[in-house]
Amino acid sequence: MKWNDTGILVGITKFGETDQLATFVTFEHGLSKGLIKGGISKKQKPYLQIGNEFNIVWKSRLEEQLGFFSFEATKVYGTDFFEYPIKLQLLSCCCNLLFDSMSENHPNKNIYETTLNLIHSIDESQNDTLLLYNYMIWEKNLLKELGFALTLNKCNATGTTENLCYISPKSGHAICESAGKPYEKKLLKMPDLWKIGKEFSYDTINKENISEALKVLEYFFNKHIYSEKHKDIPYIRRNLTRQ
Repeated sequence: MKWNDTGILVGITKFGETDQLATFVTFEHGLSKGLIKGGISKKQKPYLQIGNEFNIVWKSRLEEQLGFFSFEATKVYGTDFFEYPIKLQLLSCCCNLLFDSMSENHPNKNIYETTLNLIHSIDESQNDTLLLYNYMIWEKNLLKELGFALTLNKCNATGTTENLCYISPKSGHAICESAGKPYEKKLLKMPDLWKIGKEFSYDTINKENISEALKVLEYFFNKHIYSEKHKDIPYIRRNLTRQ
């Protein structure tokens, strides 16, 4: 069994004395794991950093067995990102969420392409607020692609599209002010960035706006992904809301 693909490295751990176990998000094969022989060598290890892009070949005697990767790095980011802490933090958050939330061998080309676009935007931008905003949009899209989309265009209780001030923590649906006011302590606050009719530009968005949205997304990732694994969303992701 053999296939070729392009992939983004989202996980890497030592396996045995000389090998590494690599996890890639690939274009055609989804989340895929395999061993890299000699992966801790001076020749290979510098390239095996999360977020880097590769042409990969996966081989195994049987499809259901743990296979082996060979690779050619096509884009390496590490050195640049180490000099810009927020970039490294966002890259780590992105790769952690993909590693924890995607099912193996279930292709999703939208996730792959939007992740590639996010990593490129992290690489190219020098604006912390824009970096956080683009990351927040990516997370919201990831939640949708995983089957847990938030429905924020109308009130789930009344059908109105006006004064949508809350989000149901159970359903992820918007709730208007009149329907939600009696239960506001049990509801999530609708982030200003997601309110219908609110006008924002890159000049008026601030980190507080983005933090509101990230806290809501954190809640739903914990609810749908991490609670099933009996653990919390990674600390590096929780720390984003303190930016």
